[in-house]
Amino acid sequence: MTTTAQLLFQNEESTVKHRYVAIMAGGSGERFWPLSRRAHPKQLLKLPGSDKTMLGDTIDRVRALVPFEKILILTAPHLADVIRRAEPDMAAENVLSEPVKRNTAGCLCWLAANLMAQESDPSEVTLAVLAADHKISPIEAFHETVAAAMALAENNGALVTIGIRPDRPETGYGYIEADLTRPVESYDGCTSYLVNRFHEKPSADLATEYVATEGFYWNSGMFFWRLDTFLSELKRVAAPHFKVVNTLSDLIKDGNLKEAERIFASLPDISIDYLLMERASHVAVVEATFDWDDVGSWDAVSRYMIPDSRGNSSLGDNVLVQTADCMVHNESQGITVALAGVYDLLVVVTDDAVLVCDNSQTQSVREIVSKLTERGSTKL
Repeated sequence: MTTTAQLLFQNEESTVKHRYVAIMAGGSGERFWPLSRRAHPKQLLKLPGSDKTMLGDTIDRVRALVPFEKILILTAPHLADVIRRAEPDMAAENVLSEPVKRNTAGCLCWLAANLMAQESDPSEVTLAVLAADHKISPIEAFHETVAAAMALAENNGALVTIGIRPDRPETGYGYIEADLTRPVESYDGCTSYLVNRFHEKPSADLATEYVATEGFYWNSGMFFWRLDTFLSELKRVAAPHFKVVNTLSDLIKDGNLKEAERIFASLPDISIDYLLMERASHVAVVEATFDWDDVGSWDAVSRYMIPDSRGNSSLGDNVLVQTADCMVHNESQGITVALAGVYDLLVVVTDDAVLVCDNSQTQSVREIVSKLTERGSTKL
């Protein structure tokens, strides 16, 4: 059965001839240590109940939207071969590794330069930029929302993102404030508005206020634009980046990758939100019609495990006595984990490392990784 989304994406009469889905998969997933490691990052982990990695799930989710050869994976140099081995059906050249880590702005500028080098007309190229670590369902609603976002980007000349209606105060997400007085074209019945402003991760009080206020959305970190729109907005608000993208494109086209990599390294480490989305003149948000979760830290995993009558979630060889509201994730070979008389703990065990923290401190795992890095630990 052909869905509305498939018809929209595969319409050969569209003025946009080339549609790509780019999946950002370069992060190391520091907040999932000790399970995630430098050579085995979060996007290659499996959520409880899934037989595929988070990256594999994401690839499957977008197969209906564009031809398989138009799916690109954006990653770090040390992960390129790891991902190619994990996804053998993906053409090697479709796994793009940015020369050095320069955050999401650098990643998407490198992508733009590569596409400019192979596509003659940027106005004929549309991009859907997605993340490799999102939990999304149902897939049909996701397809409809993405199709609406792509149509809006193509026909309205906007930079487009997807907003998630918040169902709880969340201090770990950024927020989008829509201008409810300025609705824009609606596709597939999806609600869309121009963006008033972006808000960074809020305090608990502000997050509570946002949830109670109409027009506030979680920032999904998904982006949609025509390549020419991206370039024109980049030129207007971030001229040095625009200049670098054009230079990179020429160098890539000429096969001078060594010089391209040298110039790319001169870019600052900055997110695409800071560089472009928060400063662009024409940004729209499409309200998601699907359920979404950013699997950013261990507390998100607990939402996909079935707790017992005392609120404990357990995976592996574990014994829990007089214990409540704990999550124990034991992936060791031959180690039994036993808890007695404790509450509200996260315990993660591998063959060479153990993490124990209060459930309210899961965001602090990144600080642990930072300290291990300072020590030169080999457990990373």
